[in-house]
Parts: sequence; structure tokens; C-alpha cells
Amino acid sequence: MGILLPILMAISVFLMFFSLFFSILKRSWRAMLISFIASLPTSMYFASVNPPLSYLGLTPILLLTLTIIFRRHVQKEIV
Repeated sequence: MGILLPILMAISVFLMFFSLFFSILKRSWRAMLISFIASLPTSMYFASVNPPLSYLGLTPILLLTLTIIFRRHVQKEIV
């Protein structure tokens, strides 16, 4: 059971960075939403540590705002 948590965190971090780079390159709001969801477990972990690293817990807020911006950009292109 002790090895399961680091494996899950590593998968979450890999998925977050992969979907983040993909969404920035393709301007995909769906990939940014996946990055937001994948960043939630790691942000909860970083939010519980001491102050310099605890600010990394705010990363999902940035990803969610980028998701909204990309979504509005796609909606403006359709209209």
C-alpha cells in the first residue's frame, strides 16, 4: 500500500503536464479541463505543506481560468 500513493501521484503529475502542454499547443479547452482535474490531487498535497510550496496548491485556479478563456475563445470562433 505504501508504493501505491507515489505511483498515483506520478500518474497524476504526468497527465497534468501532458494535457497542459497539449492544450496550450492546440488551444483545446477540453484538454485544459483534463489538466485541471488531474491537478487536483497534487494541489491538495501541496496546499498542506509549508508556505513556499503551499502556493502550488493554487495551480488549479489558474488552470480553471485558462479553461474558461479557451472555451470563450472557441465560442467566439463559432459565432
